[in-house]
Amino acid sequence: MSTQPSDFSGFMFFILGLSFFTISYFMGMMVHSALMYEDKKNIGKDSRIGWVLSMVAGTGITGWMFYYGYYMNFLR
Repeated sequence: MSTQPSDFSGFMFFILGLSFFTISYFMGMMVHSALMYEDKKNIGKDSRIGWVLSMVAGTGITGWMFYYGYYMNFLR
């Protein structure tokens, strides 16, 4: 029984994680600018809760994009 080297490396997972968090951050920035400057109702401009909600939304959108890409390429 021989073992074959994996196609994945630690560095590849590091780059994938780094790109996920970077894209999530900038997606959250876009959601934040839309929420705070265009569609603001009763959330203050410099509100911490607005920032947290925007970052969570950015992470959710990016997570969906990464999962959908994984699904379309490997699970279908």
